[in-house]
Amino acid sequence: MIYSLLPADQNATPGSPARDALRESEAYFRSLVENARDVIHVLNPDRTTRYITPSVKRLLGWEPEELIGRSVLEIVHPDDLEPALDELRRSRGTTGPGLPIEIRVRHKDGSWRIFEGVMRNLLDDPVVHGVVVNSRDITARRQREEQVRRLAAIPQESPNPIIECDLSGHPTYVNPAAEALLAEMRLESPLRLLPADHARIVRGCIGSGQGARGIEAPVGARVLSWTYHPHAALGAVHVFGEEVTERKRVEGRLLHQAQHDPLTGLPNRHLFMERLGAALLRYHQGEGSLFAVLFLDLDRFKVVNDSLGHHVGDELLQVVGDRLRACVRTSDTVARFGGDEFAVLLEELDDLDEATQIAERLGQAVAAPINLSGYEVFSSASIGIALCSGGMERPEYLLRNADVAMYRAKGLGASRYEVFDRTMHAQALERLQMETDLRRALQRGEFRLRYQPIVSLTRGTITGVEALLRWEHMERGLTSPGDFIPVAEETGLILQLGAWALTEACRQLAEWRREFPGARIALSVNLSAKQFGQADLVQRIRAALDDAGLDPRHLKLEITESAIIDHPGSAGAMLRQLKQLGIQVQMDDFGTGYSSLSSLHSLPLDGLKIDRSFVSRMVEDRATMQMVRTIALLARAMDLAVIAEGVETQAQLDEVRAMGCDYAQGYLIAPPLDPDGIRAMLAEDPRW
Repeated sequence: MIYSLLPADQNATPGSPARDALRESEAYFRSLVENARDVIHVLNPDRTTRYITPSVKRLLGWEPEELIGRSVLEIVHPDDLEPALDELRRSRGTTGPGLPIEIRVRHKDGSWRIFEGVMRNLLDDPVVHGVVVNSRDITARRQREEQVRRLAAIPQESPNPIIECDLSGHPTYVNPAAEALLAEMRLESPLRLLPADHARIVRGCIGSGQGARGIEAPVGARVLSWTYHPHAALGAVHVFGEEVTERKRVEGRLLHQAQHDPLTGLPNRHLFMERLGAALLRYHQGEGSLFAVLFLDLDRFKVVNDSLGHHVGDELLQVVGDRLRACVRTSDTVARFGGDEFAVLLEELDDLDEATQIAERLGQAVAAPINLSGYEVFSSASIGIALCSGGMERPEYLLRNADVAMYRAKGLGASRYEVFDRTMHAQALERLQMETDLRRALQRGEFRLRYQPIVSLTRGTITGVEALLRWEHMERGLTSPGDFIPVAEETGLILQLGAWALTEACRQLAEWRREFPGARIALSVNLSAKQFGQADLVQRIRAALDDAGLDPRHLKLEITESAIIDHPGSAGAMLRQLKQLGIQVQMDDFGTGYSSLSSLHSLPLDGLKIDRSFVSRMVEDRATMQMVRTIALLARAMDLAVIAEGVETQAQLDEVRAMGCDYAQGYLIAPPLDPDGIRAMLAEDPRW
């Protein structure tokens, strides 16, 4: 029912122009009311609804007829009844419009909507005779306002600094945390907290429409990391900061430990190879000068170790490292590769003569008498020199040439240097013969697998074995893996060797598990870098497991750092596929390079093996002991199992157990055994 709010013209006659005009006005008014976006309510003196506009259907879901005759208070939120009644009472006492009031009104679906209304008392109006309430739905507006309030509270309450800049990079707002940081560091301008190239970063973000993350800015002794979020439409860039001083300090300490030899403090093999690779790349790109690699091996070092003790041997290595470092420029690199082997990278050379002159100085420095723990010790070094050349594509080859030259120097009487040249081609021919013998050995079945037990340090029982490859050469007899594995890697034969080893090891484990159903043993198999690069590696492994009838959970694959370095893009995806099969993946030789630290965060690993070079020295060397303890703590924090390999003494076993290592492997437990040897141990079921 629509009520006319226009006064009737008493003098108008039906069909007269005045009556027609009145009718048109009423129709116009009716159209406006029925199509209004707001809700117009006409309330009787008893607060019941006499009229309500059709818009109530769209806004509250009610048909107008459902509300007419009912008290308006029936759809008002209980908590808003009192203010609604107060405003109704107040409006009845005035003749003008009332003040806006917000109340919650019930939607037909049971939800509550926020309405803003204004009441006007027209009870004395002869046409309306009621209280007119004009209201509109402001729910969305209030939600937006609430969201704005919440968002506005974020920078105010954030413990991290937040800075808003204009499009030129000038700060226009700093939050309380940034103000506190400025006061604490006694800085006047917020720009002092931001990166030095802050303005350039802002321009880049605005130009690209993309943010920038993790931009570090040193501020005194502290480091802040900033993330830029451009909002060109708002004419602003929001910069969110985080202090990373302590994290950078810890990362730097761990990175230094991973890149440096703990005994001498010199760079280790991985850091050396990184710098050598960079020098080789610059040389090939025409940006670098001539450079050379020197490989040094101390003569008769074993005599010092055996006669005077390992602690004196360690002192000798430390002194030699210091002397070598003193003989070269700061731009050169002196590294210790382990044992008594050192390497030197000489950059920016004028010619070969300069390299040989430095080699002579290094030899003389090593040969000078050394006083160690009251003993006067004389040492010397055999040095191999390899000069960079246009045909050298991999840093490993250059280091290999220097190593070959060093062995030539040692073979010629030691305490001298030799430069690698074509006269050493005979050794390359010997390696070629080794490759030929390897191919024949594969055909003849000369390879054998030996298995070294792995012991649980919590239960004291054998929980697994590592499969180790051995070569019974028809003429040379048992050949060390160190002699043929590098050749197999270089020639690609490692793929065939690795496939055979995996298949045979899976078959053997399945056989043991059938013989000893109570023995819960798993199999660890090494994957070479080349195997890891095979596109069908997962299918090959699945086939080996299926052929043996072996549960994938009983297989553990050990990968080296080189495998990850050689395949940085595909390593994560490959490991995730293996994990989906149920296979466990462990990092082998952990602690010998920096790559493993970064990989731990990004790769789905289950465990890591502490390299035997650390385990063998840790009882005698406090620094090494601390390194092993750090690795064990890091692994536990990341929920990784820890295997200590190379355990050869009871003291070492006691230490790794006390550190919380999960497993141990080494000659103290057992050397690598043939299948019958493992079978005998499983039958005996010894305890450690």
